[in-house]
Amino acid sequence: MGTTPIDVDPQDLLKRCRVSTPRPTPQWVLQLPENLKRNTVKLLLERHHYKEGKVWGLARGTPEQAAPFEEVGTARFLSAVKRYELETRVPGYSEQAKRDALAWWQSWQDPHTGRFHDPDDRDRLVNEKYVVSIIRSLGCEPLYPHSTTSATGQIDTAVFLQRTRSDPDWQRGGWGVGSHTGFMAVELYNALNNEGRDDLIGDLEQGIGNILSHQNPDGLWGPVTAPLAGRIGGALKVIGRLYGRMGLVVPHTRELADTLAAKQAGGEFYACSVNDCPQRNEAEMIAYCLETSAYRRQDLHEALASVAQDFCAWVNDDGSVSHNRGEQGGMFSAITYALGICGAYLNWQDCPFKNPLEGFARGISHRYRVTLTAEEQVKIVKRF
Repeated sequence: MGTTPIDVDPQDLLKRCRVSTPRPTPQWVLQLPENLKRNTVKLLLERHHYKEGKVWGLARGTPEQAAPFEEVGTARFLSAVKRYELETRVPGYSEQAKRDALAWWQSWQDPHTGRFHDPDDRDRLVNEKYVVSIIRSLGCEPLYPHSTTSATGQIDTAVFLQRTRSDPDWQRGGWGVGSHTGFMAVELYNALNNEGRDDLIGDLEQGIGNILSHQNPDGLWGPVTAPLAGRIGGALKVIGRLYGRMGLVVPHTRELADTLAAKQAGGEFYACSVNDCPQRNEAEMIAYCLETSAYRRQDLHEALASVAQDFCAWVNDDGSVSHNRGEQGGMFSAITYALGICGAYLNWQDCPFKNPLEGFARGISHRYRVTLTAEEQVKIVKRF
């Protein structure tokens, strides 16, 4: 188990691994879109938007956080603004204000390195993918070449190899470093497939092997002493890149299925955090297990139905949805993302949320595929 890449059309794959008999979508899920539209707009504008910001459209991710805004909250806020067509309702809006905001976010990028820095705190580690998301939400692209692998704007595998091998965050489950190095691996993989950079094959094989070395035999990432939220987050970030983008079925997938089923039954994912990320990450990992094996399929369907039910705890009495339980906030992307997964794999009829995994590449149609040998060594092979 864990050595064969998936090479099946996503629609056929879904038909093969979802619940065979259609089920009705739970009523509370059917009601969510209208409730969100009615209640979330007010919460976004009143509790997330930073009205005193130096540029238009700044926001915080949660109402309780100390910082008045940051890139993650702003990116999610602007995404919601677009979804609900709120642009002109955000205080201070004008076309000029929007252009000024774009110019300010673009100024975060160093023209020499391509990396992004907070102009008010250059020592803070910026979540760069969200800055790029903001720039694109404002209708443009970064001004300079950007590589996740170096501070030169060009691909360089040295940092990728170092961080995949020994970053201290692996001991905490790898949620952060799994995301960063997973993005690097995807960038290298895309350069290999799209630009003919076969000189990257050796380092890409080594780096992916390093990432897999941090997997625990229970299928999650990091040691069992690490926080569970970090371990499921690390699994999501790694598998989401290696499988979702490259089609690699990782080792210990059966053990991962066992772990997901057991910990969901024991309420451990619900208990490990007040925010919705562990459940969202768990839902995607259950979908991965369903796609890659028939092992314990019924148990995993039951676990996924339990995950869906858990999300009721993040729905407030007024129908709005929060990132943290008990919080009156309007950032809900993790929940609607996860419910789209639940609806697809549980075969809910007329689910109002789209399956977000539908468009994942899974390595299909790429010239090169990432595989594992019988000894579970990473091997990149040319398909055509």
